Amino acid sequence: MEVIIGEIFLIACLGLILGSFTTAIVYRVPRDISWGMKRSSCPSCNSVLGTADLVPFFSWCLNKGKCRHCKATIPLFYPLVELTCMGLCLVAYSVYDLSIPGIFVYAAMPFLLALFLIDFKHMILPNQLILVLFFLGILRLLYFWGADGFFYETGMDILINYVLASFVFALLSWGIGALTSKLLKKESLGFGDVKFFGLAGLWLGLEALPLFMIYSGGLAIILALVWRYIKDSDVFPFGPALIVVFIIMLFSQGVVVI
Repeated sequence: MEVIIGEIFLIACLGLILGSFTTAIVYRVPRDISWGMKRSSCPSCNSVLGTADLVPFFSWCLNKGKCRHCKATIPLFYPLVELTCMGLCLVAYSVYDLSIPGIFVYAAMPFLLALFLIDFKHMILPNQLILVLFFLGILRLLYFWGADGFFYETGMDILINYVLASFVFALLSWGIGALTSKLLKKESLGFGDVKFFGLAGLWLGLEALPLFMIYSGGLAIILALVWRYIKDSDVFPFGPALIVVFIIMLFSQGVVVI
């Protein structure tokens, strides 16, 4: 019992740290700021933040949601993202435990969450974040290949079912998007979404294609209706629907793998 409690505490701390990293990505990537070369600073007074300012969630609470230097309000967005990432990591732990497959999922969480938030705000899925997730997905497949298969499959099965799935997911989504755009006479699917479909195929495999298409399409319709009601706009981000379904199916996949 003590071991389990210790592991949960470890994953919770990891989740908060990854959540803090997520907020940095969300702020920096759309502004073309380097992830790690520049030290974190207050956007209001530009004071360089020290260790006391950067403890995920707790610094925000101890400083009462204000910058320690200029007393400017720090948006609730930051601790909420950190807590959300912690929650996702805890769910991942309940599925994958402290396994090597779980490590790949934990590593993917800040980038998936950042893509979700950036697409909502800026309606873009930055290439650099998608490329990181592609890289993690390839490393994950290489691990399973070296560990005598994935879902009891051989190396060639992995190559066919997951690498091929990446191309099939992307091509199918591109074809559907092109056809829909032609019928509606307006762009219906961004190329960033197409690339995310390819990413999903690399992680989920060919067998997941029907469910991924159905669930993401259904969630996108709901999102479009809510977006139109709130924003009064027919243009909405499709990425968040893809990302939510992808994470759910990744967790479901882990139940089978582990």
